[in-house]
Amino acid sequence: MIRSLLHRRGRTLLLLAVLSMASSLATALGIVSFSMEKRVAEEVRRYGANLVVVPEHSRVTVGSGGLNFGTVGEPSYLEQQVVEEALRRSGLVLDRSLHLGGTLRLGSADIPAEGVDFTEIRKLFPWWQLQGGWPGEGEVLVGSELAARHGIKAGSTIEVSSGGRTARPRVSGIVTSGGEEDGIVYLPLPVMQQLLAQPGKLTLVRLLVTAGGERLKEAGSRLTPLLGGAVVKEVRQVARTSESLLAKVKLLMALVTAVVLISACSSVTGTMSTTILERSREIGLLKAMGGSRRGVMLLFGGESLLLGIIGGGAGYLIGSAIAAFVLRTVFAASAEFMPLVLLASLGVGLSLASIGSSGPLLSVYRLDPVRSLRGE
Repeated sequence: MIRSLLHRRGRTLLLLAVLSMASSLATALGIVSFSMEKRVAEEVRRYGANLVVVPEHSRVTVGSGGLNFGTVGEPSYLEQQVVEEALRRSGLVLDRSLHLGGTLRLGSADIPAEGVDFTEIRKLFPWWQLQGGWPGEGEVLVGSELAARHGIKAGSTIEVSSGGRTARPRVSGIVTSGGEEDGIVYLPLPVMQQLLAQPGKLTLVRLLVTAGGERLKEAGSRLTPLLGGAVVKEVRQVARTSESLLAKVKLLMALVTAVVLISACSSVTGTMSTTILERSREIGLLKAMGGSRRGVMLLFGGESLLLGIIGGGAGYLIGSAIAAFVLRTVFAASAEFMPLVLLASLGVGLSLASIGSSGPLLSVYRLDPVRSLRGE
């Protein structure tokens, strides 16, 4: 087979060029698509939580007759134990952050405060800028606006109280986020529950679920019946827009790849048909010398498969180089070695060679050796 392919270098090189081009495009688009999805997923995490669990607030209408002064909401809480059990039973892959919000007394002023788990906060809010360090035992974080208003600095000790209960934590760091976090003091969740006399209670749960689009809605629907008396809300519309754009780009890539593969298959079919026509006397001679139809077809089919393997391997190398260039120049990222893409590239080469050769191989099977030797 190798000597036969080398004897027709022009046709062989043409077929290898077509198969390599198709395989390289499939490889490049596959690597770029996977890397884009991974990069978008990393960027999406920077937006923070994509689901929020809040309690259903009891509301009382204030007014009489034709006078309606609106509604008054009564405080409502989530049960920490129920939330943790629901998250465990949901089977979702997620990062979480448990919150208990309230108002504490600092000196002569009331300040907003939240009880959190700082280990969870570090994962869920990576964009926080921290002057100082993350809290250890008996330490808190203070928002930059609140710290500036009350003259609080990292390393100082503050006294906060609620309902006669007092705590004197040390300020380990000052938080700057450009949002509402700048005006809040963050305490360890157990300390906040103790100050508010609400053991095991929560006011908010933030969740970062590794899902997007419709899957994110399914995650919320799965959680809601497990929580009972709670509402699961979807947030982060910007991230959903990014995921939607990524899906459209991937669809465009798939369409371009499909068009190229169809064109390549047509080219392989045409080239193989011409080759079979040129080698009709050779085929007739093989059959006249006792070669079976099956043996002759295996010979030509083996040549096609060998070309498919070589073309697929070359396409993977070329496509990887193209993908690395695109990722480095456009996305400032590096390409990764993906064994599945290598297998896909070889599969594309073999599939194109097999499908493109099926018609010509059928002609080989039907060829009459007598008529071919006569030149008919």
